[in-house]
Formats: sequence, C-alpha cells, structure tokens
Amino acid sequence: MQSVQDDWEQKFALTDSLRSGLAELQDACSEYHTQLLLSQAAPIEPTFQHSHASPLLSARRNASLRNLSTLRAMSPVPRRPSSALPEAIETTAQFLEWYGRVESRLAAEQDAESHAYAERLRLRKRQCGRMAQEAESIEKALQQIQKELERVSERSSGVQAACSEQQARGARLKRMSREISEQLAVYQSLGPIAQLLSAPGDKVCLDPEFLPSLQRIEEAAAFITAHAGARDSELYLMRFAQCRTRGLTLIKMHAQREFRRLGAQLKARSSDVHVRFRTAAVQLRPLLEALQRGQQGAGAMQVLGDVQQAYFAVRMSWLRTHIPRSLQAIEREHEDEAGMLRDWCAFMMNVCADEGRLYLEMFGREAQLLREHEDQAMALFHEQVRPRIIRLADVESLATLSLTLLTYQRPSASEDAQLDAFYAAVAAVLQDAQQRLAFRAQAFVQSEIARYRLAREEALGILESLRASRGPCEYAPVGRLRWLVAQIGGCLDGQVQQGIAHEALAACKQNIVAQGARALRDSARGDPDAERLAHVFVAATQNSAEQVISDLD
Repeated sequence: MQSVQDDWEQKFALTDSLRSGLAELQDACSEYHTQLLLSQAAPIEPTFQHSHASPLLSARRNASLRNLSTLRAMSPVPRRPSSALPEAIETTAQFLEWYGRVESRLAAEQDAESHAYAERLRLRKRQCGRMAQEAESIEKALQQIQKELERVSERSSGVQAACSEQQARGARLKRMSREISEQLAVYQSLGPIAQLLSAPGDKVCLDPEFLPSLQRIEEAAAFITAHAGARDSELYLMRFAQCRTRGLTLIKMHAQREFRRLGAQLKARSSDVHVRFRTAAVQLRPLLEALQRGQQGAGAMQVLGDVQQAYFAVRMSWLRTHIPRSLQAIEREHEDEAGMLRDWCAFMMNVCADEGRLYLEMFGREAQLLREHEDQAMALFHEQVRPRIIRLADVESLATLSLTLLTYQRPSASEDAQLDAFYAAVAAVLQDAQQRLAFRAQAFVQSEIARYRLAREEALGILESLRASRGPCEYAPVGRLRWLVAQIGGCLDGQVQQGIAHEALAACKQNIVAQGARALRDSARGDPDAERLAHVFVAATQNSAEQVISDLD
C-alpha cells in the first residue's frame, strides 16, 4: 500500500523546470532575512490587506511573495550554485516542509514588526496617559493657585480700602493743618504789619514789604469777615482796618509830598514838565494802584479823591500860565485869525491828549475828575477865543473861522475819550462863531441889501443898457446876495443857512421893486418907455436873484 506522500508525488510529479524554480526560490528565501534586516534602518509602517475570499494563511503567503518580489527587484541576489543548498528538495513533502518553515519564519518576522509597532503605540499610549495625568494635576494646581489668588485679592482689596481710608484721612488732616496754618498766619501777620506801618520816617511807602503788607491786610480783612463767628474776630477786624487806614494815609501823604515837590520844580523851570511827571509816575503808580484797589468804604474813596485833587491842583497851576503864554506865542506868529485859530486848536488838542496820557501813567485808570480837569483846561482856551469871535464883525472872517472849527469836530467813528473835553470846547466855540456869523449875516442883509440906494449915475447906466437891449447891468443887491450865500455856504446849519438865504432874497426883491424900479423911473422922467424899462429891470433882476437861491437849493 502506497502512502499519501507517494500518491501525491505520483499525481503531481515535478518537472525539471519546476524543480529548478523551486531551488531558486529556496535560494532567494535563504537571503530574505538578511535583506529584511538591512531594511530596518528605514522603518516601514505595516500594511494590512484584508481579503474576504482568502484565508489568513493565503493572505500571509501573498504578502510574503509580494515582499519577496519587491526585495528581489530592489537588490537582486546573485544566484547560488545548486551545490550551496543545504539539501535538495526531492519530494513534495520536502517542499511543503520547507515552505512551512519559510512561511513560519516570514510570519514571525512580519508579526514581530507589527508587535514592535503595537508596542510603540502602547508606549505612546502610556506616555499620553501620564501626560494627561500630569495635565490634570497641573490643572488642579492652577485651580488651587486661582483660589489662592482670589483669596489674596480679597485680602488685598480689604487692605487697599483700609489704606485708601487712611490716605483720605491723612489728606483731610493735612488740609486741616494747612487751613489752621493759614488762619494762624492771618492772625500772626498783624504784629509785623503794625510794626512796619508804625515805623518812623517818610519813606515807609518805599519799603519792599509795604505793598505786600497792604495785600495781606485786604486778605486778612476778607478772611475775618467770612469767619465772623471766630473768637475776637471783631477785635482783629478793627485792628486790621486801622492798619489799612494807616497804610492808605501813608500813600496819600507820600503822593501829596511828591506833587508839591513837582509843583515847586515847575515854578522854577517848566521846560521838562512831562518828563518830570513821568519819572515820578514810575515810583508812584504802584502805590496809587494799591490805593485804588483799597476802595472799600467812604474813607478809602476820600483818600483817593484827595490824592487826585492834589495831582490836578499841581497840573492846573502850571496850565494856567502855560496855556495863555503858548496861545500868545502862537498869535504873534500869525496875521490872520483863521490860521491862528487853527494852530490854537491843534495846540489844545495836544494838551488834552498829554493830560490824559499823563494821568493814565500816574493812576492807571480813567476817572471823572480827569474830564473835569480837562474841561478847566479847555475853559482857558475858550476864554481866549470867545472875545475875539465877539469882536469880529466881518462875515467873511467869521465864515472862515467857522470852517476852521468845523475841521476839528469829533469824527463820527472816534472813540477817544481823552479828547472829549477838547471836542466839547470846540463845539462850544463853533456855536459861538456860528451864532455870531448868523447875526452878522442878517445885519449884512439889512444894511447892504435891504437898505441899498441906487445912485442916479448907476440908474442912468442901467437905463442905457436896457435901451440898447443888452440887458441890465448886475444890480448891486443881487451881487451881494450871491456873495453872502457863497460865504455862509457850509458854515451854518442847513436850516439856518436856508433861512438867511431866503431872508436875503426877500430883501433883495423888495429892494429891487421899492428902490431900484423907483430910481429908474425918477431918472427917466419924461421918457415914454420909462415904465416899460422899469418892468424889464424888475423882471430880469428878480430872476437873477431867484437863480442864486435855486443854485443853493
């Protein structure tokens, strides 16, 4: 009886070519392990292919064959001679046995790689687990730190609130300390101030501490008045008021003494008056400004008024001699009244401007007394001008003076208050001149136009002109009417000027009819054309007179 192996060999006998291929396969498999080890330097991730139609062994066999073909293609192995085989495969049983060993070795090697990769994965898993545990422990530690931080923050906020309260309390204490120090300084300043103001001599006002002491007196008085309920407040207020009165009195005495000194110098020499006053103003102005700041009550206002009166008295005593002397010097330089009046007005304008600037340099602010002082100065000018205007009887001279004064009227856009007195005086003088001009113009109408008498020779000349059809010669009243209208034009108010012009026209017409026509009739007595010539004369002359007024309108 044959065995199964023999039966297998009989059924599936191997040919020589198949035996040669199996020998080559065996030879290649003997080198496979070495090639697999050489490829370990570059790990290859295992690849698992699943086939639902093949068993696990076939899958491993197919994978082994594929790996074998790949390895042979990458690094071909030289063929060993058949004599190098450890044993020859003669039968199918030997082949199966050998193939089983190869398959087991390949499976073991392949499984080892998978197991190594799986071991690495398990190692990474353990490492990740430990990292997760560490992260959890760190998170717990952070939570604990957060709780500790919140607790510390709560305690810190409490400490901060306590510190803030202490700081606020310290600030209140400092403020109270500062206020107490200021209050004490107010009361403690009374002694040094009283000692300074009671010092002997007339140079107390020039002490560097004098003006600051006056300022401290004002501040102390205001403080004590605001805290009237404090102890001995009335007593301290009274003593500070006494010190203030003493200080203001010292300023008054010093200013009056300086003004008297300046007045004495002006009597001796008056060439540099303004320079002397400006030099004194540099020293006096701070004291006088302090005096004006101290206007708190009737006493202080009276002191300031006394100082201003002393200043204006010195200035006016000098102006009373300076203005007339200067006006007389200007008069000697002119022969005509108009030129003299023009220079007088310019001089007085400069006087008012100088007085205003000098007062501001001395006192620092304007006052009503300045306007009164300038009015007194301009009164000296008016006293010189008005008699001259009254003495003038010539219409032409009065008209020229009126036009000159009109050029010194206040401009419509002028806001210079220092020249108010000058413009007021010029307006008064202009009114006198215009009234005198209107009066003399009316007198001229009556004497030169209404009472005009036509002489016989002049009447004969007019008749001769009328007979020759040359028209009458200009009648004298008409010429005088034209001259009067030209003289008063622009010198008087519009209504006054119109009234005088129409009054002169009426007088001229009346004279033409009453005097001119009658004189012509008397001169042409016996001439049959006398009446006609008289009518022609009246019509032509009245027409000329009316033309003068129409030109004026």
